[in-house]
Amino acid sequence: MRKMIAISISCILALVVGSFIILYRYREKAVSSQMAAENETASAALEKKESEPAAEVPAPAPKKAKATEAPQTEDPALHAQDGVYSFLQGPVAWETKAPWSGIWCESELDGGLFSVFGCGLCDLASVYSTLSPYECSPLDMYALARKVTDYAPYEGAGAIDWPYMEQALQKTGFTISLKQKDKQYEAFQKALSECPGAIVLISSEDDDTYWQDTPGHYVNIWHYNPETDQVFLGDSGNPKHNRQWIPLRYIYDALSKDSAWQYMLIHSYNEDQNTWKYSGIHEKWTRPSYYKEKPESKSLLMHEPQE
Repeated sequence: MRKMIAISISCILALVVGSFIILYRYREKAVSSQMAAENETASAALEKKESEPAAEVPAPAPKKAKATEAPQTEDPALHAQDGVYSFLQGPVAWETKAPWSGIWCESELDGGLFSVFGCGLCDLASVYSTLSPYECSPLDMYALARKVTDYAPYEGAGAIDWPYMEQALQKTGFTISLKQKDKQYEAFQKALSECPGAIVLISSEDDDTYWQDTPGHYVNIWHYNPETDQVFLGDSGNPKHNRQWIPLRYIYDALSKDSAWQYMLIHSYNEDQNTWKYSGIHEKWTRPSYYKEKPESKSLLMHEPQE
């Protein structure tokens, strides 16, 4: 009896031990299968990643300006030639307080708006203020032209003509010469290379590459650069054009053929021949940040103080 009980117990123990062994081996096999599956999945993912193009690394976001830094309100190219004056004539320029605009942009003279006929007067004032030791506003130049020439715009509708501009500049000490459009572009290049600047009459009717809807308009050009074949432009009628370097060819192609003269060369300034020697911009205007004021005197358009 005892022997049978011992045998039964041994069988039970063997059965238990065998079950543990079977379970252990099953668990070991399952773990191995899982690890193999995971390795296979990881390998497939790695191969896919290597076959795909590398993702672009996003550029770092630009740093925000510090609160203490002043915002840049003017393009540095606009004052590449700081000593050049370039007055604007239009009311929109004055409304937005564009540099070089002033109260003259909305002034009414002789029954008309200065903005309609003032381009030549802006150019004369720019020449006088740039090349002489003095300065004046376009309104001061208007007063001078009315005084020393026969210029008389009817109801403000007449731009100043070439002979009156010539007389006004001669009174202020300048040697100038009126020119017709050269038949060869090379002759025009040579003429501009021999003087500091010029006043030119352009028209989009002859070429609209740079100016559009412009039947006639005086502009200043300065500092012809033979290496780039460019000039520094003073355009009183367009703030976006004003104080830009442009190809001289734009000027040549657009010279107005309807005028007796197409351009005026400014050769030199002589202090002894300046019978005006006026200086000072007394009207309200937007002075550029790089503007360097010259000595002032009484304005021709201001009443003399009562003593």
